[in-house]
Amino acid sequence: MKKSLAAAMLLSAVTLEFFTITDSVKAAYIDNSIYQLETTQKFASESEASQAVTKLKKDTGWKADYQKSGTSKNYQISASGLTSETNAKSVLSDFTKQTGIKGTSSPTGSKQPYYTAVSGTISGEQQANNLLDKMKKETGLTGTVKPNGVKQPYISIVTSELTSEAGAKSAIQELKKQTGVNANYQKLEQEPEIIQIQSGKIQGEKTASQVKSSFQKDSGLNSTLNMTDKGQSYYIVTTNSLINKADEAKSLIKQLEQSTGVKSSYKTINNKKTITSYNIETGYFNGLSMVKNSISQIINNTGVKGSYQKVGATSNYVVKMKDVSPEKLKSLQAFFKKKRWHMTYTAVKKTSTQTTYQVITNAVTNAQADKAVNFLSRKKLKSSKSNSGKTAANQYQLLSQQTADKTKVTKGLNSLKKIGINATAKSIKQPKGITYKIKTEALLDTAKINQVKSFFKTKKLTAVSEKTGKSAYTQYQVTVSDLLNQKDIDRVLTFFKTNNAKGNAKQNGKSTYTQYKLVTDQISTSSALNKGLSFFKAKNLSASYTTKNNPIYSIVITEQFTGKSNADKAASKVKQLYGWAVSSVEVKSGPQIMETNYNITMSEMVAKQLKANPQTDSSAYVSLSYINSANSTVTADFLNVRSTPEVKSNNIIGTVTKGYKVNIISVENNWAKIKMGWRKASEEEVSYYVNPANFSVSDKSYFQFLKLSKYAGLTASEVNTKILKGKGILEGKGEAFIKAAESNSINELYLISHALLETGNGTSELANGVTYNGKKVYNMYGIGAYDGDAVNKGAQYAYNQGWFSPEAAITGGAKFIGQSYIHNAVYNQDTLYKMRWEPSVSHQYASDIGWAYKQVNRMYSLYSLLDNYQLYYDIPVYK
Repeated sequence: MKKSLAAAMLLSAVTLEFFTITDSVKAAYIDNSIYQLETTQKFASESEASQAVTKLKKDTGWKADYQKSGTSKNYQISASGLTSETNAKSVLSDFTKQTGIKGTSSPTGSKQPYYTAVSGTISGEQQANNLLDKMKKETGLTGTVKPNGVKQPYISIVTSELTSEAGAKSAIQELKKQTGVNANYQKLEQEPEIIQIQSGKIQGEKTASQVKSSFQKDSGLNSTLNMTDKGQSYYIVTTNSLINKADEAKSLIKQLEQSTGVKSSYKTINNKKTITSYNIETGYFNGLSMVKNSISQIINNTGVKGSYQKVGATSNYVVKMKDVSPEKLKSLQAFFKKKRWHMTYTAVKKTSTQTTYQVITNAVTNAQADKAVNFLSRKKLKSSKSNSGKTAANQYQLLSQQTADKTKVTKGLNSLKKIGINATAKSIKQPKGITYKIKTEALLDTAKINQVKSFFKTKKLTAVSEKTGKSAYTQYQVTVSDLLNQKDIDRVLTFFKTNNAKGNAKQNGKSTYTQYKLVTDQISTSSALNKGLSFFKAKNLSASYTTKNNPIYSIVITEQFTGKSNADKAASKVKQLYGWAVSSVEVKSGPQIMETNYNITMSEMVAKQLKANPQTDSSAYVSLSYINSANSTVTADFLNVRSTPEVKSNNIIGTVTKGYKVNIISVENNWAKIKMGWRKASEEEVSYYVNPANFSVSDKSYFQFLKLSKYAGLTASEVNTKILKGKGILEGKGEAFIKAAESNSINELYLISHALLETGNGTSELANGVTYNGKKVYNMYGIGAYDGDAVNKGAQYAYNQGWFSPEAAITGGAKFIGQSYIHNAVYNQDTLYKMRWEPSVSHQYASDIGWAYKQVNRMYSLYSLLDNYQLYYDIPVYK
């Protein structure tokens, strides 16, 4: 496994790049445990329980049901002898107030019909109301006055015109005196009609002048032209920032039109650029093995790929590298100087053309141009506005002279219509003479109307009737409804007859009960029963009771809630809605999740990781189109090696040259899957492991976010029997792991998992003891065991730390991991993810991009052996 522990021991010797990371210690955990609600509320009937469940489901949308949970002894009282519904409700209300027991009233026997009594016709609404008042006093019965027949229209009398205002006032005063009718007069102004023609808008001064000339000729009317709108200048907007792709320019043009209504197009700009690269040839390397080893060192230290070439018939080889950038040339020169190797190089200049695009709007108004500039600014594109040199034409309106000659007006309108110009004729009035008309108030009485007409006739004024649009009834009846007692019916009919308004009575289709009984709700105690019976006895009502053994029901809320706070809110809601006692109960333990904000973007994080030479042992892919199937050799001069079987810019991990033999594992479509051993990871591969969104909380891979600073709380016996049984040198060391975890505040399952992985389940050489400087030392976590000389370096580190027993190695290694990573004041790397992916890339536990992912398999399997545990996760968040 590719790992690097040097950073933890050399903190004071390195220059660190710090990042503002949100303090995860202060962040709140999100509870993902599952809870249900329990209530002790009981219901006396299945119907009540069913209704309560139905209402609960409707109010909340939760899953719920009811169940039988016991029985109770109850009583029920029945009372009779009540003569009306009003009486029954009044007695029931008193009963509830005095006893606290509720109940219902219901009719008994058959219904009796209601009657309605109606008087004869009465002239005038006031006379009908007088009769109704008299009936109330003499019979005690109530009723209503209702109109009879059809409505009659209200009439106003209007005279012919009078020439004198004083004469109109005098006639009005005399009318009031003789008839009692009010009136007023109206002033009438006689005016001839003066007209002026107004045209619609005419575009352009020349056209307006032609329209004016034609109009005056056709109509004989003089006219003037008024400018209504002055023509405005048009502008174009050009982007200063260049766009790299035609598709992006087209998309911008579409968005600009959708957002502002401004149409535009783009212009292609070709920019030529000359790039200098170098072709390099090394000095001689003796033997094929040495030249291959040299190529490997060059790639690992500078990232530059090369191919070897034999020198004549000798055993010497040279390495050739093509198209090397100036930056890579400097890296090669430094490396060759360090290795004391020789190389020569020649410069190669290549000229390439870069195509960019510039968006230019059509000519638009100043306001539209400003909209376009603002839109481009929001898109972070600079632009400039310039005058297009175009100006809109002025707009005019034609106004004719004022005239009373309607013939000329008609000719003028037709003249404008003929040439497609809209026009209207505006009327202007000028008073000449004044007359007066008298109009009376609205009248309904025919006799009064005739009296007014006779008055005006004596004054030698013509008078006509005008309907006012209003109408009213002139005949009415008194109606007495819902009579049930025959004595009341006879009494009211006698009253109508005595007052010259003989009427009749008939059934009105309504009916009601005349006998009612009361039935109480179920009563749970004998004392309440006796109190109820005493009430009815005091009211002289007959009462009896029955005894019932009723089942008791309770509600079961099966809805599940994620998180204690959500469950408590739901419990409070139930208590608030129904007043029930409710509690939340955990039914399934779930993970507690918090977040750490890295305050950088995902792409920034990936870019930093790529500079740290991330490694992977995953297979790679090359195109089969450039592979000789007979001998598995490369046929192209240079062939890209990719991390996935597809052509993408971010999955290239290297190149191989013509003649290179690849180790093909399998074939996928037109791609060869090849074995590479440890290699540098591609941008795409790094992006996958860095992005937390690629891992689900329901999958074991989520354990890379497990908080390693949270102690699991296991016992030594549980660890020995369930986990370390048969694990080599680690068997029986449960107590050592427990103490190491407790003393360093580290998750003990992580320590065990880490040790099992690094020691090969307790079988590695370092785990079983290595003699160093005459003493046997142990190393359970592979600390200091650098690639290339792992055993010797790991033993040296263990010796320096005094790890002369397995227990000392377990405890000392835990302390190192805690101080260096999990509880480190600078880095706080308390998850596997944080240990692998540290933003400054100066303090990472391993170079293998899959290190954190690989660790979780064993931790997940260890947790699955346990019965009770709580998981705490810390999820990274990027901008």
